[in-house]
This record gives sequence, C-alpha cells and structure tokens, in this order.
Amino acid sequence: MEQKFVDLHIHSYYSDGTMSPKEILIEASNKDIGILAITDHDMIDGSIELMKFQHKYNIKCIPGVEIDAIDDGVNYHILGYGVDIEDKKFNDLINKNRIMLEEVNTKLIEKMQNDYDYISLSDYSKFNYDKRKGGWKLLHYFIEKGLTKSLFEGFDLYKEYNHSYNCVQFPSIELVCKCIHNAGGKAILAHPGKVIKETNLDIFKKELVRIINLGIDGIECYSPSHTNEITSLCIEICKDRDLMITCGSDCHGGFEDTEIGEMKILIEKLNLEGIL
Repeated sequence: MEQKFVDLHIHSYYSDGTMSPKEILIEASNKDIGILAITDHDMIDGSIELMKFQHKYNIKCIPGVEIDAIDDGVNYHILGYGVDIEDKKFNDLINKNRIMLEEVNTKLIEKMQNDYDYISLSDYSKFNYDKRKGGWKLLHYFIEKGLTKSLFEGFDLYKEYNHSYNCVQFPSIELVCKCIHNAGGKAILAHPGKVIKETNLDIFKKELVRIINLGIDGIECYSPSHTNEITSLCIEICKDRDLMITCGSDCHGGFEDTEIGEMKILIEKLNLEGIL
C-alpha cells in the first residue's frame, strides 16, 4: 500500500454517478489508488458489487454509503464506513431514505404540474432514463420535457419552487450515527465546508463541533469543495479530539467535474483507525 493514494467518496451509477463499480476500480487502479470506497446515496448496491471485484485489483476496498440526515433544517451527508452490509436495521434505514429521496422529486412534480399542463405524476412515473448519464430521474425528465437543456439547469427549478429536502422526514444525525455504529461501522461527516454556510471560521468551528457531538467519529477533511483554511481547521479539530481523518473526491464520473483520486492524498495524512 506504500505510496498509494486514498479516495473514500465515489459515486457509481447505482445512485447518481456515471460509472459501474468495475469501471471505478479500473480507473482507481490507473490513478494509483490503494484504498477505495464507493459511497452511493442511501444505497449499498454499488459497494456490494465493488467488494466482489476487489480481489482482481491491488486495492483495499471498504464498504461505504452516504446517508442523508437533517439537522435544524439543513441536509447533512453522513458517510458510513465498514458497516455490516447485511445488518437489517441499517438496511431498513437506507432503504427508507432512498424512498424519501425520490419522494422529494415527486413532491416537486406535484407543485409544477399546476403550472405545466404537460407535466404530471402519472407521466413522470412512466418515464425511464439511462443511468449511465448520471444525475437522477427528475433531472432527466426536465430535459425530456424541454424545461432544461442540461442536468445542472434542473437544480434551478428546485430553487425556483423553493423546494428542499425539508419536505420529507429524513432522520436526525444522531439516529444515522447510531444506526451506523450498531452495524459495526464508523460515521464520518462528509464535506462540512460544502454544507455549513459560514465564512467566519470561529462560528464555522463552533457549528462543526456541535455536529460532531451528535455522534460523528471523524471528518472528511480533504475534499475538493474545501478551502485550505477549512481543511486545516477540520484536521486540527480531528487531531484535538482524536477523530478519524478521511478524504474523498466525491467523484460522480461524467456527472460532475471531480476525478477519482484527484487530490492525491496518501494514507500518511489520514487517520483511518477503525475501518482498515
């Protein structure tokens, strides 16, 4: 594993990425990745498939998932690593979350069908799309209906209708962490610099510590969405509190512009005790 890079936050086409788990492994091997995790949104199918193929490559693969949670109206993403993927309560949680992820979209359709006579829930339910193109069903439906020309333009419609993840009852951070722990895993806060909208570092730190105290085992300190200041602050907090330090590209293949292993983080910079 010497001089190999680490990437513990990658999405496959099982959620909103564009690559299969096998394609991710091939790409990771070409990028000198030594430790890898697929963390699809509220879904472990990609991670299960990854574990089946890992023996063909010189890469250590860790079971992973990215779970939606709500705290004070804010949608946080909690990365679960090293979980028992057969744990029933854990599977119940992410399966319920997956249903709610789609419910967010159908609730937006319910709003929009009042303004567009060619949009309806029944029409949307019949729509299918090529998952290899990334994103999710509703973004492709918008393109199909001529409302947008690209997947990212679809985000603007969520904003236009003031539509957010608050419209469904995602679990609390405490509950998500407890479920991960009960399944034998570790709960890592994904890209906090992307979620906590605070430019004052002192206030940012105070809010970050509050979230950590809800049951978080570590922070995804190294993320393409982080400034150098946020990265340094996250590392400082982890070292002071003996928390795990992880990294992830949050690569979605062609759906977004980050690449597998693009930060070139070596294991020496991390604290992965408990999941290796």
